[in-house]
Amino acid sequence: MPFTPFHFGAGLGAKGAVAPVFSWTAFCAAQVVIDCESLYHIVRHDYPVHRFFHSFVGTGLAGIVTSAGIFVALYLLGRTGSLLEDERWRRVPAFRGEVAPIGVWAGGILGGLSHTVLDGMMHHDVRPFMPWSDWNPFLGVVSVGALHWLCAAVAAGGALGLAFWMRPSRMAA
Repeated sequence: MPFTPFHFGAGLGAKGAVAPVFSWTAFCAAQVVIDCESLYHIVRHDYPVHRFFHSFVGTGLAGIVTSAGIFVALYLLGRTGSLLEDERWRRVPAFRGEVAPIGVWAGGILGGLSHTVLDGMMHHDVRPFMPWSDWNPFLGVVSVGALHWLCAAVAAGGALGLAFWMRPSRMAA
């Protein structure tokens, strides 16, 4: 994507659908980590700007590393007696997904892998199956404008779904 936040819409859609088992924080963090590669090459005027960390191998690895980093951050926050210890957080299904191991892994890894697909639809230099192949089956599947609108529509739907998950449950998980 020309602008990483468009990716966030796909993650918000997933969060709205399955909030208790999905971390939007991990998803978004993985998107930013991956696009650091493109930013580095853009600043240096290197082409191609989408390299290893825009392949499935690279984005999968970035998603795993990002998830691990979030676990470290959650551990450190937990040691400080932060808001994570507050019982009210565990009663809201949307927040449980942000700290649950399954949510963090799902968010980070899905965030990584989806990045390859989304960028592959619009960038000629994305090679999803690198190092084995230069083939990009996603390029041109939809127009760039349609892709942007799709990301925005998925975000809107996710926001509606998230409103449902923000209601406190009677039992803490």
